[in-house]
Amino acid sequence: MMLDPKKRRQQLNGPMVHRNIRTETTYTPTVTVDLTHTDASGEGDQPPNHAQPAQNIRSQVHHWGGQGEQDAAVSQEETSTFKEPFSIRRVRKSKGNKLTAMLQVRNERGRYLEEVLHDLSEFVDEIVIVDDASTDGTPELCKAYPKVVRLEVLEKPLFAEEWRLRNTLWQAAAGTRPDWLLSVDADELYSTEAKKAIRTLINQEYADWFAFRFYDMWGGRTHYREDDLWCLHKRHTASLVRYMPGYPYFYPQQNHHVPRLPLSCTVLPGVSTELKVQHLGWAGSLEDRVRKYLRYKRIDPSGEWGNLAHYESILDPEPRLIPWKEGP
Repeated sequence: MMLDPKKRRQQLNGPMVHRNIRTETTYTPTVTVDLTHTDASGEGDQPPNHAQPAQNIRSQVHHWGGQGEQDAAVSQEETSTFKEPFSIRRVRKSKGNKLTAMLQVRNERGRYLEEVLHDLSEFVDEIVIVDDASTDGTPELCKAYPKVVRLEVLEKPLFAEEWRLRNTLWQAAAGTRPDWLLSVDADELYSTEAKKAIRTLINQEYADWFAFRFYDMWGGRTHYREDDLWCLHKRHTASLVRYMPGYPYFYPQQNHHVPRLPLSCTVLPGVSTELKVQHLGWAGSLEDRVRKYLRYKRIDPSGEWGNLAHYESILDPEPRLIPWKEGP
C-alpha cells in the first residue's frame, strides 16, 4: 500500500518540556513532527547546559506514535519499566558514541557542498556519501575531506526513484558501524548552537532520535521564507537517530519527497528541540529556483508525491521573507 505523502505528518498534542536543549522554557504546544525531505515541505545563541544532560532529556522523551497516541513526557519510572529486546537496550550508551553524517549528492560542485563538508568535519566523527552518478566532479570534491570514510559512486542515477537512493545511503552508512546517524542534505548548515549541543544529545540512554527546526533561506542567507506553504520551521524535522543493529529499517516506496529517515524510526522514543538548521536550497538566484521548479514539475507533474500549489509558489515574485537570526 502506497503511503499518502499528505498523511506523513502526525499531530502530537500534549505537554513538551524543552530544557537544557537550548533555553529554560516550558510550554504546551501542538507540535507536528515532519518526516519529509526538506525540499518537499511546504517549505541564539545561549549555549546548551552540558552539565545536566541525561536526566532532563529523559523527561522529554516522546514517540511519534500511531494514530490517537499523544506526545507525553515520560517519567523515570515509566522509562525504566518500558521493556525492550536486549539487542536494542545494549546499544544505548551514555558516552563514547560515534556520530556519522550521511549525505546523498548529485552534481553539487560549485554550490554548497564544500561548505557543508567543511562544517560537518568540525563536529561529526565520520561522513558517508552516496554520489548519484554526478557528472561535474562532485566525487573528487568529496574525497578531499578526511572524515569521508565511505564514498559510493553510482553509475546510473537513482534520482527518479528516490526511495532506492535513500535506502542505498542508509545501507552504506549502516555498514560503517555507527552509533548515531545524522541525515544531512548537501545544502544544510546546522547552527552554532546545534553543533555545540549535539554531543549532549547523543550521549544519553533515553532518546533515540532528535528533531530540529529547518528554515528555508530565500534569495540569500539573511532571510527565510514564511507563509502558508513555506512553514517547515514551525514544525520539527527528525534528522538525528540512534542506529540499532538488527532493527528493521525501511523507506516508503516513493519516487519523490521521501523521508530522510526510515519510517520504522517513528516508533522509537525521541525529543523535538528548538535547535535550528539553515536550508540553503532556495538561497541562490532566481534562475536556480526556476531550475528546481522545472525539475519538480518534470518528476511530479500531477502532484502525486507533493503539493502542486507548493511547486507553483516557488515562482512567487514577492514572497514573505523574515530576517534570520540564530538565537531565539
